[in-house]
Amino acid sequence: MKRLNTKGETYVLICVFILIIAMTFSVIFTYASVISVVKVQKTNTEIVFDSFVANNSIIIYNNIKRGKNATSGVDTSQFSNALKDFCTLDERNGKYYSIDTNGTEKYSMTLPQMDYIEDEKLELYVTFTMYVPIRFAGQTVTTASVPVTITSELTSKN
Repeated sequence: MKRLNTKGETYVLICVFILIIAMTFSVIFTYASVISVVKVQKTNTEIVFDSFVANNSIIIYNNIKRGKNATSGVDTSQFSNALKDFCTLDERNGKYYSIDTNGTEKYSMTLPQMDYIEDEKLELYVTFTMYVPIRFAGQTVTTASVPVTITSELTSKN
């Protein structure tokens, strides 16, 4: 009777195990990459937004005292233009786009919308949604959609 050679079966199991580990790390690194892109853009937007609020704080505060919407008396295009310049974004089709040196899209975002909340203090906020493409082998597999809200508070010293 001949015995079957089973020495090669362990190599198949090891290869499957290595593939599972590689796929897990790939998913973790992709998630970390998306989060990193979103955090960098959020930080850059916070810098521009805080500067905008500081520069326009008197106008905004006077509009709120008169019961007007904070964004109606303030030129919000200043904020949009400063954000485009600071983050080197392209605008087309009602969205901002970040393009890398190869000409591929790093991410896109909706145009930021500004509004305010008045409750014991003035809280301005800007909202937008970021779309980060997830690529595999040079092809876009899916797009991660991440809503972002940034706030800036003004309080009066009485």
